[in-house]
Amino acid sequence: MESRLAPLGDVGRPLAHHDLKLLSALDHEGLGGFWQVWREFPAERRLEVVQALDALSEDNIDLDFHPVLRACLSDPDDLVRAAAVAGLWEDESERTMERFLAMLDDDAGPVRAAATIALARFAYRAEIGTLSVSTGQRLLTELLRVTVDPEQPLEVRRRAVEALGYFANSREAQAEIGRAYAHAELAMRESAILAMGRSMRPTWFPYIERELQSPAPSLRYEAARAVGELAEDGRPLLTALLPLVDDDLEISLASIWALGQVGGPNAKRILERLARSQEPSRRQAAHDALAELNLEDVDPYF
Repeated sequence: MESRLAPLGDVGRPLAHHDLKLLSALDHEGLGGFWQVWREFPAERRLEVVQALDALSEDNIDLDFHPVLRACLSDPDDLVRAAAVAGLWEDESERTMERFLAMLDDDAGPVRAAATIALARFAYRAEIGTLSVSTGQRLLTELLRVTVDPEQPLEVRRRAVEALGYFANSREAQAEIGRAYAHAELAMRESAILAMGRSMRPTWFPYIERELQSPAPSLRYEAARAVGELAEDGRPLLTALLPLVDDDLEISLASIWALGQVGGPNAKRILERLARSQEPSRRQAAHDALAELNLEDVDPYF
């Protein structure tokens, strides 16, 4: 195993798919051999390999790099650990969630931020009932701890707020979202708007609608995405969303995506018009959004 993996550590050689594929579905013995070689690679090369594994797995569902990426959660380099967390985006095992929870106390801020982002999908599972009540409650407790910890970097705290959005029935979580929305830092307010969309609570609709008209492009973008998160519940916000379809390109694409999530005849008509746009990105986004619509089950509300 060691000799077969050695080319991966050659910094003067481009990474080849056939070499990377050797890291798929390693058993316990294979992981031992991998680690013997891996720790000799320069940190920059280890990061390059982890990022390449993430990209390769997106296009090859038959490859399983989870064992290797879980091993890399213990890498001595913080950027490698953070990249390994990001690469485990499909891993929904509670064992992996436990690793992410432990990483909330990692020495490196970027690792804590990556772990907090990853924990959002487990927060979603807790809200829809596919995690045990006790596990979900512990996850909520940890996220609240991170959110209010003044020693945590802003990036970590804001990502915790985003994850709290899924805890729609938690008064503590929703209160923290409100506090984040009143925060002096724009980045924290962006995360609050994202969390409002995830919570799907009508209480937040006026705030989302307000930010659809914000002078800050980043808040308009997050508000448009929040409408999409609300799906059909976001239809009362459709009128406020529409001007953003012709806003700058990034916000426009977010708004087009939201129209596809919200659905209804009005959204369909707008998307059909946009599908004839002369601008390629808007045109493709409209086609993608139309594909999302279930045209056989249109709510007569619109």
